[in-house]
Amino acid sequence: MSIRKSISSQDINAAIEKIAADIAINHSDTKTLVLAAIANGGIAVNELLQSQLLTTHNLKSHSATIDISFHRDDIGVNPISKEVESTSLVQNPEESTIILVDDVIFSGRSVRAALSEVHALGRPRKVELAVLVDRGNRRLPIEPNYRGISEITTIDEKVEAHLFPKNPEKSHIDILSP
Repeated sequence: MSIRKSISSQDINAAIEKIAADIAINHSDTKTLVLAAIANGGIAVNELLQSQLLTTHNLKSHSATIDISFHRDDIGVNPISKEVESTSLVQNPEESTIILVDDVIFSGRSVRAALSEVHALGRPRKVELAVLVDRGNRRLPIEPNYRGISEITTIDEKVEAHLFPKNPEKSHIDILSP
């Protein structure tokens, strides 16, 4: 595959700032806000968002990780290597507003799996979705509440997010064509 387009660290930073600003506007009064990374891709995005929310908007939120391994409908043909042990949520998800965080949304299947995992642990007050890149081509009726970058791709293309929260100037996103 060859790189059709590369998205720079500056564009990624602007997208993270946009998402954080929108979350801050909508959740300045939210009692228990949880940013829950969908493993594995959402972990770095979650870290960047947490930092931006705290430093720029003085908005504190809990951090969590959602392991979707057991809820994927394609796990037999498309296994995910695990970088996290298991799902970690706040003590009482019923009292929380949870924002699921992922790097890229495509078919919507990962988000569906994350929703299943969250609801297996309790019934949150509200669940929203934040994604860094929305590449279109949904197969399920799932849309993000917060999106940083919209980049419509073909079914055959791939989007690879290379995010480095400790060294953000090295971050980039590649859109690969066959």
